[in-house]
Amino acid sequence: MPRVSVVDLGHNLHLIDAYLVDEPHRLACYLFDTPERVLIDCGPSRSIGHLFAALDHLGIDDVAVLALTHIHIDHAGGAGHFAARFPHARIAVHTLGARHVADPTRLVASATRAFGEQSMRDHWGPVDAVDPSRLLVLDEGDRIPLGAGRSIEVLYTPGHAKHHLVFSEAETGACLIGDEAGVAFPHGHAIQPATPAPDFDPRATTEQLRRLAARRPSILGFAHYGPHPDPQAALAQAEQRVWEWVSWIDQAGREEDITASFRRWVLDRHRAEGVSEEEVAVYDRHTFWTTQVEGIRRWLDRRDPTA
Repeated sequence: MPRVSVVDLGHNLHLIDAYLVDEPHRLACYLFDTPERVLIDCGPSRSIGHLFAALDHLGIDDVAVLALTHIHIDHAGGAGHFAARFPHARIAVHTLGARHVADPTRLVASATRAFGEQSMRDHWGPVDAVDPSRLLVLDEGDRIPLGAGRSIEVLYTPGHAKHHLVFSEAETGACLIGDEAGVAFPHGHAIQPATPAPDFDPRATTEQLRRLAARRPSILGFAHYGPHPDPQAALAQAEQRVWEWVSWIDQAGREEDITASFRRWVLDRHRAEGVSEEEVAVYDRHTFWTTQVEGIRRWLDRRDPTA
């Protein structure tokens, strides 16, 4: 049975728990319930029924725009299903991701290599194509209207992925950041980077984190999961952690599988900072450790050694 959890963040902005893989506090979608409704991210098709149930609970019968922070399947895998459920909605995506939403063949192949065929079936579900005529292609400086004089500003924020976007809105003071700063699961909100191959770039990430900090957002909305209670501290910690991870993996070298030792190091760092064992278990269960190591190693292999 679908589950419903909606939190009113004020100024017509709601946090919807999308119950990624049927678990709470895995994926936060953000709804602007304004004259022109905009939803930020939708999750994969496997669990999108929870999102639909929450929208039904709110009495939402139409959405103007589904805006995707990026096209990774845990954020956008259900976009085709969403488009079918809301036939008047536009699907907004960065220009570098648009072709993969219209034809997800390569996206699905990449995800299958990363997660395996069984995980694709059990956790993520099918990825349906979106009619190209339904796409709203976005880039830096674009705006998505909300009606009543409000709009969402689009920020192009490569780092986690080359096609990543952050959505900023003035009345709420919200920056809805997808995975750009990593993950911060409740309730301790320890920051942990998200470093997947093939696009992860710590230099680009650092640039974007500092850019977001300069805006001094009052709501820093993580996709995984929810608003952080101290946006400035979160962004500073995110930058520090990214480079700590890169340094650890760089020093570990390439001669053996370091995934297990890297996992122990990260989780022990959380414990040393006072994160409870229950919360450590959440980070452990929700982290694709091999993917994180591979993303950093790939960047290390292609970086300019003289930089």
